[in-house]
Amino acid sequence: MTDEGYYPGEGIALWAMCDYNGAFGSAIVSTNQAPYEMARQALLKAIENGGRPGELPALILLHASPGHEEEVIKGIEDELGLSVPIIGGSAADDNVQGNWKLFTHDQRCQEGVGLCVLYPSCNISYSFHSGYASTGLSAIATKTEGRELIELNNKPAADVYQSWLGQPLSYENSIVSKSSLNPLGRIAGKVHDLPYFKLAHLLKMTPRGGIELFATVEEGEELFFMEGTKERLITRAGRVIDSAFDIGSASRELDPVGGITVYCAGCMLQVQDRMEEVAEHVNKAMHYAPFVCPFTFGEQGQFIGGENAHGNLMISAVLFHRD
Repeated sequence: MTDEGYYPGEGIALWAMCDYNGAFGSAIVSTNQAPYEMARQALLKAIENGGRPGELPALILLHASPGHEEEVIKGIEDELGLSVPIIGGSAADDNVQGNWKLFTHDQRCQEGVGLCVLYPSCNISYSFHSGYASTGLSAIATKTEGRELIELNNKPAADVYQSWLGQPLSYENSIVSKSSLNPLGRIAGKVHDLPYFKLAHLLKMTPRGGIELFATVEEGEELFFMEGTKERLITRAGRVIDSAFDIGSASRELDPVGGITVYCAGCMLQVQDRMEEVAEHVNKAMHYAPFVCPFTFGEQGQFIGGENAHGNLMISAVLFHRD
């Protein structure tokens, strides 16, 4: 999806930025090391390639293979601290079969961490939202293993989720589509005592009654049964960009020259027949400036409270503004 509309099927979208006074560096690391170490190495290599050693970038643009995004974010934050916003999306394919690719100007890989450090000479603003609401139903994750949520309140997680959903689900097939409007949410922070959530999308139920997720849940975390609507999925991309204006305009007027948005592939599939409406909402919010938007298997962004996070069924956006 770009400012020219939504394009189904095969294609390539390119978005270019010309900034003679800025600096940019990119890198990919694909090794047998832990994702945490790959993230640190990719970051340091990208900073070196950008020619700004010792200077904090204004933004990290992140694209990693799915599976360990939380570790990747921690690797970046342990090097740079918590103040640098991370915007990005996890690589995706058509059928969750691992057929994705990452690439930069000098390397490509299937599993790894790719990122770009940005030192633009212009102002930027950014936003990260879920667009879903809590139903009020919640439970504690009492047993987890990797990205498998095994028990909620000491009961099989699949049983608890199906009771919340009010219908049985198949153990044989993916439940990605059936859970897209009802993911699990965790409180990421609060604004004026109102919580905002990072979401975990459900992939499938496991033979032992667990649920495999697209995000990592820790034991002891409270999980909320969330709900969304197709209408919200259509309008929320524009609302996230509006929010980026609100957050960034506290001390200055903003005039975007372009932007990058990241929209969840699961959300796109729910409203695929109305994606032209989504594109128009983004165009209006962007003041019809150029933008590019991939559809990803996980989204990364920085919440209004300053927390960098990985989530699913979310949208992340960064805007670049004239001085």
